[in-house]
Amino acid sequence: MNSRTVSKDADRATRFKHAQKIGVISLMQESNSFSPRKTSIDNFDIATTNELALRKPSANLEFEGALNEISALDGTAVAIFNAFALPSGPIDKGSLKTLIELLERKLKTHQTIDAYVCCLHGAMIDESSNSADLQILRFIREFVGDATPIALSLDLHANISEDFLELATVISGYKTNPHIDLNETGRRVVRLLAKTIDGEIRPTMSLAKCPTIFPDQALNTSEGVFAEILRRHLEKIDDSIIDVSVFPCQPWLDSKGIGFGALCISDNDPTAARALSSAIVDAVWQHREDFKISNLASPLQAINIAENSNIRPFIIAESSDAPTAGASGDSPIMIEAFVSSNSDLKTFIPITDQPAVAKCHAQKPGDEVSLTLGCSIDQRWTRPVSLKARIDYLGDGDYELTGAGYSGLKATMGRFAVVSFRSMKILISELPCWSADPATWRHAHLDAFDAELLIVRSCSDFKANFPDSGNSALYLDVLGAASNRFSELPYKNCAQGTWPIDRVIN
Repeated sequence: MNSRTVSKDADRATRFKHAQKIGVISLMQESNSFSPRKTSIDNFDIATTNELALRKPSANLEFEGALNEISALDGTAVAIFNAFALPSGPIDKGSLKTLIELLERKLKTHQTIDAYVCCLHGAMIDESSNSADLQILRFIREFVGDATPIALSLDLHANISEDFLELATVISGYKTNPHIDLNETGRRVVRLLAKTIDGEIRPTMSLAKCPTIFPDQALNTSEGVFAEILRRHLEKIDDSIIDVSVFPCQPWLDSKGIGFGALCISDNDPTAARALSSAIVDAVWQHREDFKISNLASPLQAINIAENSNIRPFIIAESSDAPTAGASGDSPIMIEAFVSSNSDLKTFIPITDQPAVAKCHAQKPGDEVSLTLGCSIDQRWTRPVSLKARIDYLGDGDYELTGAGYSGLKATMGRFAVVSFRSMKILISELPCWSADPATWRHAHLDAFDAELLIVRSCSDFKANFPDSGNSALYLDVLGAASNRFSELPYKNCAQGTWPIDRVIN
């Protein structure tokens, strides 16, 4: 998707006046209402004072992009708060309260801040299915006062509402799915903020929404119906439009008001902004039946197709159990399929199973171990599988992601073990892992590009990290906390009035 911000050279003409202090806050988590794992304060990696002082210029993260752009525009960048948690269930209210209290302490240590950049996800909810992002943003606005500008960045999957527009001065979201423009999004909101402070623009935001949710796999911004709708509406937009963001919404949020959003920012032209946001949403609604996934297969069908393909690694995505979509990552359905098949493909499969890791760590590499794998967290969708495997490697520790999206983000999968069964390597981890990022496999002493068949628990990130294999990838047609079989998931709060859960509104 193309944003109608001015060119980078022109952006450099607008700078922060008098070396203004611009504070940067990042607090990111994405919730899945159907995850069995609730989010708590313990799930967050919260940067220490020393970590906040460290710069990672090449990191593909909004926080780093914002800090770098502030400095490039002659402002004084102030890193205030940076916290991240892997997607999981709704955050408990006590943990949300603690996060806000920690943020408040940091804010109080930084005086005379002229403006703020706030990096949120937009799809974090609390136990009552209310937007946690909105509560955080409302706190920040109350703390800094009505006169202080706030530039807000959001994930493309944010569930945005008019309340966000009332609290933020400017808002911009990722333009790509898979997400590869995190750093640029941080830079973009800073440029919008600088132009606003400089008086070069008078941003007027308009939000339009329709009550739809779509599979993430149908929301590719470079090809398919979604990309075509964006291209058609953005290639000839009026010069008064400064920025356009679309927010299809994370579909596993069981919250009132979810739906596809289009946010347009004009330079003091509310009519133009309103017309474009409405036109995009109208087109999405008219084409809602076209947002479908065609490359679906059962586990055994997928293995058979992989056997007959010359693409290596051939990728099978178990997106319904993707930890990056809030699922547990503990489904053994592909392990079971491989065991029952005659496949001799060199296959890499990840799974979260803390008891199995503990059993492996009680032995040593080279030992044989009898394991029962899977369903250690979520028992709703499938059953465990038993096998005898050889322990290849045991490990632990933090590492950094290196893929096209989220590069530089600190990650951990806790203790882990790599075991072999026939030609299959199973990466068993205590905590859900980023299987779509090659760094995860390298941390486990495996090279994902050496696999003939690679199983990833991911909706779309793998396409950016494995571009030669991504277009041929198959998605498993199975149930899970992040399944695209929306009608088979237990929606309650949005069961009425949201398409395609409520077919009556057709």
